[in-house]
Amino acid sequence: MSEILSLKNAAVVVTGSTGFIGSHLIDYLVGHGCTIHALVRETSDQRWLNKSDQVKVHVVDFAKSSSISCLEKADYLFHCAGLTKAKTRDDYFCGNVFSCEVLYERCVAIGSNLNAIVHLSSLAAAGPSVQGEAVQEKDPCNPVTYYGESKLAGERIALKYSSLLPIVIIRPPVVYGPREENFFVYLKTLSQGWNIKIGTTRRELSLVYVTDLVRAMVRAAVCYPKNEKIYYVTDGEHHIWNDISDSAMKILNVRAKALFIPKVLLAFLSSISEVLAWFGPKPALFDRQRVIDICQTSWIASPKSFFESHDFQPKYNLAKGLKETIDWGKKNNWL
Repeated sequence: MSEILSLKNAAVVVTGSTGFIGSHLIDYLVGHGCTIHALVRETSDQRWLNKSDQVKVHVVDFAKSSSISCLEKADYLFHCAGLTKAKTRDDYFCGNVFSCEVLYERCVAIGSNLNAIVHLSSLAAAGPSVQGEAVQEKDPCNPVTYYGESKLAGERIALKYSSLLPIVIIRPPVVYGPREENFFVYLKTLSQGWNIKIGTTRRELSLVYVTDLVRAMVRAAVCYPKNEKIYYVTDGEHHIWNDISDSAMKILNVRAKALFIPKVLLAFLSSISEVLAWFGPKPALFDRQRVIDICQTSWIASPKSFFESHDFQPKYNLAKGLKETIDWGKKNNWL
């Protein structure tokens, strides 16, 4: 209840507002009576952006010196913008590090009176875990991809400004739900009768349904922590890929045949995909960096610190989250 009362009539700035997580966050905030200032790029696809009168759209280019006047009277800032796919390491750092520096420098310059800033990072910033052991906030970070390196560098920018700004960093694992295109590629393959597996090694991971992540981000903002600055947020469970595929097939009512792809073939296919994408405007959906990511055997994190400090519990387990995701996919002709 305090969460809802704190949000009522609040002015909230959201970067990455047209993306998967950002668009769900705005839907949630609109539903709780906020006025949203959505920062978008000129080229942003706004199909998922809430069309409510409560949402004010601002076209901003962090690479230019244009001001962000809406920050001056904002109560909260959610920095969700970032690149999950890019052609080069420099591109990742431009999207996930440089933009943070620009944004937080502008917050300081205008003497912002923000109650809290939620900086959305990723488990990729910490790197993979040891089999059977969930990473914790105190553990050293060892990112294995350009994406992970850039997210960790973005965190360091946020921490640099945390003495001047009320910043809290949230590291989610794999986030799934309606509108997330990559996960629907996997679900569609299952629905067509093929259960693609990378090698025969047991793979474990943490997940969080997008609605629960959004709730956690808002909780982190309205209950700004006095001491800790970084938290993991997951659904509280550890999953193996077989659990995910079995649960999805049950909901889809299909029996998919296992198709094992050797790592060597995966590396070859990713290289071809990368070369083809190089001549186009967009990065490859599947490249060598993605192969590094998915070939890790364990991506699990402990949300215990956040759950205890913020009195938070997820509302979605795997079965409920998959059911809602698949139902949305069918309704919107994605499956």
